[in-house]
Amino acid sequence: MGTGASPARRGTGQGRIAAVLLAPAMLLITLFVILPGLLAFTAGLFRVDLTNGVRWTWSGVENFAAVLADPAVRQALVNTLVYCALTIVPSLVIGLGLALLANSFTRGRKVLQTLLFLPFTANLVAMAVVFRYIFDLRGGFANQALAVAGIGPVNFLGDTRYALPTVAAVGVWRGAALAMIMFLAGLTSVPTAVHEACAADGITRFTKLRLVILPLLRPTTVFVTVLTAIQAVQVFDTINVMTQGGPLGATETALTMTWRLGFAYYDLGQGAALSTLLLVVLVGAGVLRRGALTGGVR
Repeated sequence: MGTGASPARRGTGQGRIAAVLLAPAMLLITLFVILPGLLAFTAGLFRVDLTNGVRWTWSGVENFAAVLADPAVRQALVNTLVYCALTIVPSLVIGLGLALLANSFTRGRKVLQTLLFLPFTANLVAMAVVFRYIFDLRGGFANQALAVAGIGPVNFLGDTRYALPTVAAVGVWRGAALAMIMFLAGLTSVPTAVHEACAADGITRFTKLRLVILPLLRPTTVFVTVLTAIQAVQVFDTINVMTQGGPLGATETALTMTWRLGFAYYDLGQGAALSTLLLVVLVGAGVLRRGALTGGVR
């Protein structure tokens, strides 16, 4: 007669250990993700008056309808989509190119990887301040370079035609660094046998990249795409420092508009409604990212 614990009892014990280990993380998620999300949704159902104390008046879905009907909010949503279009694909292409470059080095690879990844580790506010001076109309490095080439000054941050692409270029500068490190991880996971088989068959580098490497990187590509899209939707610091949503709302995005509704216009109900809609979008993107990680997206 054995003295060891039964499989059922061992399973129960392991389940309790897992619950204990997961409890702190679940508590933090509840406190800082679930509860704020529920509070934002609840606030979106009320008209919150801050002029005479704090009074909550039930309004149902009026705030949600109001933000969707507001031309300024619609323009901010369009700007967000344009910003995503301007940043996602260039970040992926540049990031993949940098990853291929770094992966081709045999000596000094770690140093090169660190240098290429530095933009992503930079403080967002400090980075935005630096780029604001670079693109300044008077004395900025960008306009000084244009002057050397005989081109007149360009109001990168004050002209509605250039403001959003300029801010998006800063997003690409940072997003490409993240994409690079992700693609590099995918490249290093490609089995050595694959490279040896391609070399034995005499396949050119471009053909190997197109027919072998890129298909193997498909889960990584989906993951990086979703992650870059989430970051693009969440852009705030860069725009708030460089343009404050201007000129004339040309760089106002969904997140900056959420802040403006709640803390500049003191309309917490509409701000909460817009933040709830953004949360739904981000949760959906998170589900896609999870599918990419688990191999559910092919």
